[in-house]
Amino acid sequence: MISLISRQGLGRLAVYNGFNLPNILFLDEDNIEGGIIEKTDGVLDILGNKIELPSIEDISKSQLEDKYFVYGDIVVLPGLFTLLKRPERLIEKIINVRLEVGLKRIIYAPFIAEKYLVPVLHYLGIDLLDSHRVRLNSENVEDLWEMEKITRRYMEKGDLRVLVESIPDPLSKTLLRLSDMYYYSLFEKFFPVSGRYLNSSHFESLFRPDIRRWRERIIERYRRPGNERYLLLLPCSATKPYSRSPSHRYFRSIVDKSGKHLHEVIVTSPLGLVPRELEFTYPAAHYDIPVTGRWYGEEREFTMEMLKKFLDINKYERIIAFLPEDLNFLDEVLEKWNAIKIFGNLRDENNKNVLLDALNTLENSNENIVEKLNSIARFQFGINFPLNNKKIRKRYDEIIAYENDIYIHFSPMHGKILLGRGGAEFIASRGIYTVEIDNFTPKGSVFVSGIIKSTEDIREGDEVVILRGGDVIGTGTATMSHDDMESQEHGEAVKVRKIFNSS
Repeated sequence: MISLISRQGLGRLAVYNGFNLPNILFLDEDNIEGGIIEKTDGVLDILGNKIELPSIEDISKSQLEDKYFVYGDIVVLPGLFTLLKRPERLIEKIINVRLEVGLKRIIYAPFIAEKYLVPVLHYLGIDLLDSHRVRLNSENVEDLWEMEKITRRYMEKGDLRVLVESIPDPLSKTLLRLSDMYYYSLFEKFFPVSGRYLNSSHFESLFRPDIRRWRERIIERYRRPGNERYLLLLPCSATKPYSRSPSHRYFRSIVDKSGKHLHEVIVTSPLGLVPRELEFTYPAAHYDIPVTGRWYGEEREFTMEMLKKFLDINKYERIIAFLPEDLNFLDEVLEKWNAIKIFGNLRDENNKNVLLDALNTLENSNENIVEKLNSIARFQFGINFPLNNKKIRKRYDEIIAYENDIYIHFSPMHGKILLGRGGAEFIASRGIYTVEIDNFTPKGSVFVSGIIKSTEDIREGDEVVILRGGDVIGTGTATMSHDDMESQEHGEAVKVRKIFNSS
């Protein structure tokens, strides 16, 4: 039985028959303390499965690049190495086989492993590699094993993508970029919606599935709080959340001095735009990127396009852009909206006075907590909650909506909305973010074996509603995606946060 521990991309940490996955299979004479291929009369014993593996010569003669063989839980792709010089075909083969055989089975790709390909091959969903290619090239098998151990350590931290981005190998880079270009919708399902720290120091970070998902959700799901009439565009800061930074405290002091209220949206790479109410949400509160004062062509392009779409959807009476000189490429977009543009040294006294003069031309308006809470809800769940008859309490950045009990609760510590009974029942009534379990009361965790069904929108880290017999019984945090909940045999699927008392 395969027990899933965690997943990054299509790569996974798992345990199978006492063996850790991913893994590399070595010959006895390699003298590596890891996976072992035991050879007996041409039959390989791999993780307890008997497999007849053809030789490299046989594979070359047999045109096996389009074939795979299933041996119980293990699927062998014997001809994959013949596609090393055809990366588009290589990744297409890997992805197609994974989709055909399902997420549960173990994929073994013989003869293909090289030191710098190990991380990306695991990221693409190859569970098992071997030392054959390294041995045939007279290279050091210990280097291969060291890379495997490094890859596992990164996976244990949830940073496999960071490692893959850092590998200085042309084929590895090509495979990663192809996965982002052509298979985003598949990989996005397996990237968490929560986390602690995101290293986005490489060019490829611009196209990480979780970062691209953020940009898409800002346009597709998010809507500005309905009361907001004026927009203030601001730059990002090294400190996260932004409001804790010296620069944003300075910006706040200027706005406070004017006595006016504006909707603040931060312009940043790689996320594009971050509305102030989402600054605690992953990955806005967790990313780190080198600041050079220069923007890649791709960064400029997606930021301009994102701002255009954002302003088309979210209408403001007045727009003020208070931005550093390196963001003046947004001038063309802002000109269309007749924005007040202040580019340059934002601590310059003249620029400060220009901003104050602009603020003083605006009418007074106030923050609306209900609208702010529902803007967060639209980003997280894609819906508005019926909050107009609820009591709302705000304490610092925490917002709680009450009926008789907590209805929903925005927690800056979690960076998301947590559901009370009323909020959970509303989510369940919409048929979203729900996990239906068998006839038991969970304590601590729900495992996949106890799940009857789950909704397709669930990603790891999502706040979900637990149903039993169609009734809401609790809430929790998804620890795997819907696809894994539906396909895996063993593993934790939901970490229970609250079980409601019967009433």
